[in-house]
Amino acid sequence: MAKDTKGQVEEILSELGKKIDVLINETKNAGGEVRDDIEDRIRELKKRKSKLESDFRAYKDKNDDKWQEIKQHLVTAVHELKLAVETAFTDSQKKKKK
Repeated sequence: MAKDTKGQVEEILSELGKKIDVLINETKNAGGEVRDDIEDRIRELKKRKSKLESDFRAYKDKNDDKWQEIKQHLVTAVHELKLAVETAFTDSQKKKKK
């Protein structure tokens, strides 16, 4: 597995973790229904992020030679998770302003 690609995936996962942390902090200031919605999203995002991290470690350790085959699938999954976090973050910002 190319070191630069590993680094990119690890950087994206780290960025996702930071955005989830921001959502958690924003939840403290949200009220009632908004808070419940954000907390549900955060729980789901944490599960998805943990699974991606686990999958990434497993592939990285076991299938270094197969990296080219799986790289696109992993990058797509990370990208989808990143979009989900950004959407949740944007939604929480909009609800907070109302």
